[in-house]
Amino acid sequence: MSSTNSPYAAPNSDLSPDTYGEEGVYELPRFSAWGVFFLTLVSFGLYYYYWMYKRTVVINSVCDDKISMHIPYIVIFYGIVSFIYGLYQNYTIHTGSYMPQFLLVEAFIHIIFLILAVFWLYTIRNRLNYIFQANKTDKFWISGILTFFGTIIYLQYKMNKVIDHQTHSLNQEFNELNVS
Repeated sequence: MSSTNSPYAAPNSDLSPDTYGEEGVYELPRFSAWGVFFLTLVSFGLYYYYWMYKRTVVINSVCDDKISMHIPYIVIFYGIVSFIYGLYQNYTIHTGSYMPQFLLVEAFIHIIFLILAVFWLYTIRNRLNYIFQANKTDKFWISGILTFFGTIIYLQYKMNKVIDHQTHSLNQEFNELNVS
């Protein structure tokens, strides 16, 4: 007799959260937008990419339309290459062997890095709108322009608003049940 036919076998259940709506929202961590701002400032921008990576992992765990993990790895790779190349440029300036034509290479690396980072940010924004089931007329819609200027601070602010709204709605439903 196999274990799947055994009356003593544990039942099988799909315990994964819904891909959107209330359950998906609660998987997202609530954290102060000010905390995101100050941690990004204190870490010289490194927390920015840590925040985006961690949210990408959470979004992929609750969303059917997953963000390719190649995006974060490529952005992080280009960030490391950009940092190392900047150190090399600094070294060549101090040793007197600096060649101005390498400035174009550095600019090219930085432009690719910037484009990929913005693409990643907007991919996270799109998946959050999907999880929130928000449309452009909804108060929870994450604006593209504000995402560009507010970056992860704005995204964290909107996530907190949705989480607070869902928590408040559940508390109201619970209180109405207790009154009945």
